[in-house]
Amino acid sequence: MSLINFIYMKKFIKYFANLKFAIFLLLLIAFFSSLGSIIEQDKSIEFYKNTYKSLFFNKPIWTYFDYLGLTHIYSCWWFYFLLLIFGITLLSCTFFQQFPVLKFARRYYFYTYKSQFNKLNYKFNFKLFYSSQLCYQLINNNYSICQRQTGFYGYKGLIGRIGPVIVHLSIILILIGSILGAVEGFTAQEFIPKSEIFHIQNLVKIGNLAKVRQQTFRINEFWINFNKLGLIKQFYTDISILSGNGYEIKRKTISVNNPFLFKELTIYQTDWGILGIRIKVSNTTKIVQLPVFKSSNQSSKLWVSWFPINISKNQGFILVINTAQGKIDLYDQQVRFIQTLSLGQILNFNNDISIKLIELIFSTGLQIKSDPGIKIIYVGFVSLIVSSFISYGSFSEFWLLEFNSIGIFGGKTNRDKVKFNIEMAKIEKAFNN
Repeated sequence: MSLINFIYMKKFIKYFANLKFAIFLLLLIAFFSSLGSIIEQDKSIEFYKNTYKSLFFNKPIWTYFDYLGLTHIYSCWWFYFLLLIFGITLLSCTFFQQFPVLKFARRYYFYTYKSQFNKLNYKFNFKLFYSSQLCYQLINNNYSICQRQTGFYGYKGLIGRIGPVIVHLSIILILIGSILGAVEGFTAQEFIPKSEIFHIQNLVKIGNLAKVRQQTFRINEFWINFNKLGLIKQFYTDISILSGNGYEIKRKTISVNNPFLFKELTIYQTDWGILGIRIKVSNTTKIVQLPVFKSSNQSSKLWVSWFPINISKNQGFILVINTAQGKIDLYDQQVRFIQTLSLGQILNFNNDISIKLIELIFSTGLQIKSDPGIKIIYVGFVSLIVSSFISYGSFSEFWLLEFNSIGIFGGKTNRDKVKFNIEMAKIEKAFNN
């Protein structure tokens, strides 16, 4: 019974070794991948409610997106299922088509009849006196030759037959790495002020089987560089990774496009922000730390705070920050501009009170990502590139049959037929002159 089941299973898997079906699956995966780049992924439900309000069959479009999983395509079960079926198709094609072709290409088989030469791309007749010279010429052209009493068989470019097999296995590696990264990986976003110690907490994306490692980090310093026009050129974070006892394991200064790699974690510099303002009041040593509130417009860099002068009368000033260059704009309660205050500058109010801007408390925006499948993906892409070049190599064969003092020579190739015909024509001309 087990043997019968194995036979039926083998026949079932063979159905997947279909080129048209594989192309259909590839186009389907490409379509949904493109759709995922058009529809914003992994946003809050409120975002889709506000963005896709149009009605379709008396229902908002966002309800269909949510039901079909189009809001998280790359982590949806049916997308994994498509990748799985595509991987099975590639494996079936590899084992039931590519490996048999490779095995057959390694066999030495000889022609025994003149009629067998009729199906070849190129053939010609010559005198047997030149058969040894002909074989010598072919050896100089990198052909491997096998001899039998009635003739010869030769080939070159066998590595070109290996290329398609490696291409299929490379794509399978990429699929495995992508699925592994999706189900076991995670992405976190953190805004941390300098000198603070933190752990991974604010997860924005996490796989179903992911395990968040509680690694300890410390922000040693954060600073911003400006160009001649006063615009932000680059921002940097000096970050340390600590052991459970507080000892520094590794340290690096990261910037945009210069991440920090530590085991399976990658730390990217993504953004910056302002958490507060430190102000010295009057001529005392008292320093007040004021919180700031970011504008609701996520694309803008604007923070607002309130400095109270008389709490009982609810009097004070509005502080506005719209630059990282250490300047704040002061407004009164009627939102009338008073003055721009720079770091270290003192502002007097009616000779009763004065304030001095001491510091803007910056925070660094970090993205911490774990992708266990990334190394597998890299190996898959490297082997895919190499195997793609190998696949362009042509596999050429020739046969030589001797009878009645005459020899018949012929050959064929699977690629670059023009070059092959030119090569054969030169050999024919050399031995028939």
